[in-house]
Formats: sequence, C-alpha cells, structure tokens
Amino acid sequence: MAAVAAAPWGPLHGRLHRLLLRRPELLPRGSRLLLAVSGGQDSLCLLQLLLELRRLHGWGELVVFHADHRWQPDSGERARRLGEHIRGLGLPFVLSTAAPSPRSEAAARDWRYEEAGRQALHHHCCQVVTGHTATDRAETMLFQLSRGCGPRGLASLRPRRSLAPGLGLVRPLLDVTREQTGRFCADRQLPVLTDPSNDDLRFSRNRIRQRVLKELLIINPRAVEHLAASAADLEADANLLDGLAAAALARIGTSAGELSRQGLGTLAPALASRCLIRWLAQQGVESIERRQLQTLQQLVAEAGNPGCLDLKDGYRCCVERQTLRVERLPH
Repeated sequence: MAAVAAAPWGPLHGRLHRLLLRRPELLPRGSRLLLAVSGGQDSLCLLQLLLELRRLHGWGELVVFHADHRWQPDSGERARRLGEHIRGLGLPFVLSTAAPSPRSEAAARDWRYEEAGRQALHHHCCQVVTGHTATDRAETMLFQLSRGCGPRGLASLRPRRSLAPGLGLVRPLLDVTREQTGRFCADRQLPVLTDPSNDDLRFSRNRIRQRVLKELLIINPRAVEHLAASAADLEADANLLDGLAAAALARIGTSAGELSRQGLGTLAPALASRCLIRWLAQQGVESIERRQLQTLQQLVAEAGNPGCLDLKDGYRCCVERQTLRVERLPH
C-alpha cells in the first residue's frame, strides 16, 4: 500500500474541525494520540482526517494501533498490508495479536480495549481514538434496546469516556455516517481492507447491521441519523440524571456505606433508580438487571417491611426498616 496524496479540504474536515474547536478537551493540543485502526473505511477515514488536521490542532505524535483477533485465516496478511500503508504515511504502527482468539464479541471488545490501553500507556499517549460513527451508535442503540437497557445503556458510544486512569477513549466521528466515510475513502482512493467477520451473522451486531437497520432505512432513509441523534439526547438526559443522583446520594447515604430507606422513598422513581445503581456500584455491584432493580424498588416501597435480594457476583442487598445495605454472600 502506498501513501495517499493529500486532497482539498472537504465537508468532513470542516465538521470534525468545528467539533474540536467546540470541544478541544476531546483531543487536546500537544497530546500524543493512539489511533485504533482496523483497516476498514471508518478508521481509515479517521486516520486521514486527523493527519490533515494535525497542523491546525497541534497534536503530537500519532501512533496507529491494530488488533488482530485471528478470526479469519488471512487476518495476518491484512495486518501486514495495513502496516505497510501506515508506515508509508510515516507513522509508527503497533500490532497486537490475540492468542488464543476471543470466543465472543464481548471478549474481543474487552481484549481490544485492554490492548489499546496498554499500548497507549507504553507509547505515552493520553487518548485512544476510534472511528466509531453515527451508524455504529445507531446499531448499538438498537442492540441495547433489544437487551432491555435503560437510558444510560441506550446512550452508549459516548464521545469520550475514561479507559484507564489518565487515559481517555475518544470517538470524534459520532455525527458522521458509515455512508459518508465510504464516500470519503472512495474519493481519496484509500486502501480499505474488508473483514469477512463483518458478514458473519453469528454475531448479533452483524444481524442488526445486515437485517434490522436495512429494514429501518427502507422505512426512513434518515433512520441512522435519527437514531444517533436520539442516543445523543439520551446521553444529555442521562448526564443530568447522574449529576442529580450524585447530589441526592450525598444526602441520603450514611458514613457506613448504607442508604436511607426513607430518603430513597422521597425521590422521584427515575432519580431513585439512578441513585440505587450508583450506590450499588460504590458497594462493588458493577451491574444490575432491570428486573432486579424493579424488585429492589418494590421492596423499598413496601412500608417498613424488611427483605433481601441476591444480586450478581455473590452480592446481596438487604432492605431493612431504616436502611439498605450490601453484603457478600458466603462462598
């Protein structure tokens, strides 16, 4: 793969440039960036845009990271071709190869982010940047909806989140669709690599992409934009609720790590549920199913009656007459 010559400023340059002027904290001036690049159209589009905006925004070194899950026999060859292209652009190329291959989408994602974080810290990068688009956000929202997630889950793929202490994960293309990144790559004649695993319908995300989203686009050609915008609205609402919940939790929590049952009962249901989720996370319960959360709220609402609910990972929440507390189940 040969280096691609620079081309004139286009609409995606302007869109990303304006975003970064509004939110400079996403990719701060002077920072070293680790770009997670699969070789597909979204990540190659991101790479080219950042290369061409680098002077304007004053970033330091751009390091390109590629994760090879070894799900396909030719994945090593694709990684080699991508590395050749990246080095042709004058950028460092870092490759992580899974051994053994992850057995699920979730395991692959966890391994990929763990490796990206490790490589970012090794190369003194303060941000990991990915090419997730509005289309990815729409697909994620549909997947989370099918799982019964609440507003925070539906608002997944935020523009920025923490990946590790001192390390951020940034997604600057969330208002750009996959169709737009495809046109950009075609116009620039970028060497896009196709991953056969993207067509494997054993993976839930591919089923949503190949079947569900295609049907929605027939109903409304702007379905992706609308879904992504709804996810952004839900993110803003969830951030507000999180702030209110943190303030409420400071009032109704006890120094012993318990929660006032009466205080919780005075909150609006949406705020009470958010307080419960945050409080449980503080006690070590990383996630709770919607059904369990509803059961817990019913226990709290049953005037004065005590009760207990077993949760994931060996935890139990005890609703006592005055307080709620979490305990570890005996092994």
